[in-house]
Amino acid sequence: QAFSGGAVIALACSEILVDDKASFGDAMPILMSPTNLFFGGATAPTSPELLKKVLPPLISEVTQSARLYNSSAGTYSRDEYLIQSIIANDVELWYVRNKSSGQKMCIDRREFELLFPGADPGGPTRLPSQAGTGKLSLPPSNQSSQNVTVPAGSEKLALAAPDTTIIAPSLRPVLSGADAGAWELIDKVKDDSLPAVFKSSDMLHYGLCGNETVVTGGHGTLKPVNNDDDLKAYFGAANIQRYDSNWSEMLVDFLTNIFIQSLLVVIFLIAVFIEMTHPGAAVPGGVASIALILLIAPGMLIGMANWWEVAAIFVGLILIGLEIFVIPGFGVSGVLGLVLLFIGLIGLFVPAGTGPFPDTVEGRRDLMRGGVALLVSFGTAGVGMYFAAKYLGSMPFIGRLVLKTATGDESDMLSVMDGDFGSTVRTGQTGVSITPMRPAGRVQIGEQVVDAVAEFGFIDADQPVRVVSVDGMRIAVEQVAATT
Repeated sequence: QAFSGGAVIALACSEILVDDKASFGDAMPILMSPTNLFFGGATAPTSPELLKKVLPPLISEVTQSARLYNSSAGTYSRDEYLIQSIIANDVELWYVRNKSSGQKMCIDRREFELLFPGADPGGPTRLPSQAGTGKLSLPPSNQSSQNVTVPAGSEKLALAAPDTTIIAPSLRPVLSGADAGAWELIDKVKDDSLPAVFKSSDMLHYGLCGNETVVTGGHGTLKPVNNDDDLKAYFGAANIQRYDSNWSEMLVDFLTNIFIQSLLVVIFLIAVFIEMTHPGAAVPGGVASIALILLIAPGMLIGMANWWEVAAIFVGLILIGLEIFVIPGFGVSGVLGLVLLFIGLIGLFVPAGTGPFPDTVEGRRDLMRGGVALLVSFGTAGVGMYFAAKYLGSMPFIGRLVLKTATGDESDMLSVMDGDFGSTVRTGQTGVSITPMRPAGRVQIGEQVVDAVAEFGFIDADQPVRVVSVDGMRIAVEQVAATT
């Protein structure tokens, strides 16, 4: 089932083999619709300016593949017009055969009128079609063997200027009025309504596949390649190695799904919040680290990660940590850290090599999808942070991470963020460090055990300390002499 990009890839192969149920074609360029951008819907582009940008390289690509195949075969067997009809739906084609040489090829409306003057160009088509527009503009056809030739009558392909970068020469015969009567009509391939889509029998009929044929009653029928034994027989191979997806590839595919990435962002943000409001708890920090690894590592494995996004994420986290543990209040460091974190996480949705400001339609689409997904994740994480701050102490197992006061009451993170520490812990009070502080840890101030950070350097456990500042979520202490 080779459609769209799959059809373009198949044409670049040295041989195409099909089974009974194969389908091929329909590589029309598409553009993401703003209304369903996030969910991956698409619609055909209608802007001529956009087609002028998209069509030339795509037509050059498939035409080059067809010419290289014909050069290798030494004959014109894979028709250029037929290949181009998978890209533009308004291509009208007929299939003809030279009466003397047996050469087969597809012709456009202008060539049909040269070979069969006065003949009716209508009739049924072999490929699927709808009622065509019947409005064909006929730009002068370019028959230069060194340029991309496009069938006359296709307004879309006429937008693609000849591309002189194609190095393979065209073997397509050049027709003129003198050829009238030398060719016979086999069938009408398609009208000007739909892009070409071929079944396996159509691919055999038009010489697009390399399968062997069985001649019965004067007609060739497809000898399909349905399994590895058929492949082995076709190539005369002693062994065949099949490369199937393994568990790691499927895991990467799962983790790079936009919904899974969004969920990991939510988990990462909530875990970072809990760790920063409960320094030294370790478990939330570990969960955040695992979520961040699962966000970054799969993208690096498949070429989706950029160096700048990884740097932005880590620098953003460092700045946020400095704002909370070192610099009182919430100022430039914290805002810049949040901005860098947001930019870095958006970069996870943009392919490597595009930079933070992609200049392609697909790159901008991925960037917009990432931005929408990230905004939803930040909003969801904000709700999660609120409930974590309010009910964390009452949760099974997780509640053990929350310190208890001397009276047995649970510390409320929302109260901490409002600065309520000032009513129980004050600047100048002394106590002792219960855990190593590097720089976060726990200290006992009077009868209370609270989370704190070392203002200067690191402090070992069981060392006398003094409170030097109390500001919002942050209690800073310094080590003092034992006699103080």
